[in-house]
Amino acid sequence: MAHTRTWNAAYEASPANAQNASLGATRVRELKTDIQERLALDHVMDETNDDGYHKQVTLEEQASSPGNLANKGILFTKDVSGETELFYIDAGGTEFRITDNGKLLVLGTNNSWTKGQATPESIITYAASVTPDAALSNAFKITLTGNVTLVKPTGTKNGQIITIRIAQDGTGGRIITYSSLFGNTSDDLALSTGASKMDLLTLLSDGTNVYVLNLKKDILNAL
Repeated sequence: MAHTRTWNAAYEASPANAQNASLGATRVRELKTDIQERLALDHVMDETNDDGYHKQVTLEEQASSPGNLANKGILFTKDVSGETELFYIDAGGTEFRITDNGKLLVLGTNNSWTKGQATPESIITYAASVTPDAALSNAFKITLTGNVTLVKPTGTKNGQIITIRIAQDGTGGRIITYSSLFGNTSDDLALSTGASKMDLLTLLSDGTNVYVLNLKKDILNAL
């Protein structure tokens, strides 16, 4: 966005003390315009109650990491191999890099989580043929009210483990057919057929193919 006036040393030195006082109102209006133009780059300036709120935060790339300040946190950007990356320095002076080439850095590093991680289980609505969407979750559940054909899940990632809890309804006797999946044909992959029985199917994706690893049967039994 081009500004009406350039904010430089000459601008800051004006108006001169000798300037006609009658021009004061004009200079005040110009200053308001100049400030608003610059604030509007990242702030809402539209004569509403939202005036002054941030619509974005633009961080100019720094040549080096800033020094830490006691009891302060600093969010900034700097160059890493030609890319502008986001960093944070805490009050103790510890610097954390947040992004890496358009992604969160944590996605590409070996991490040790301090709390448990979980993906909410996605419910599959029964149909005679079902195709789980692995982009929704790693864990699924379906209750069978008839026989089912399980088609290779879509939206898979390389290395993704997918589990499907398969429950018989109150009638039971439902069977499963596997479509477009890989596995050991010598494995016993027939469902438990008793009424209300539940099995756990585990799959592995390489991003293209999906492999059947295991069918753990009748998991509702107490140990």
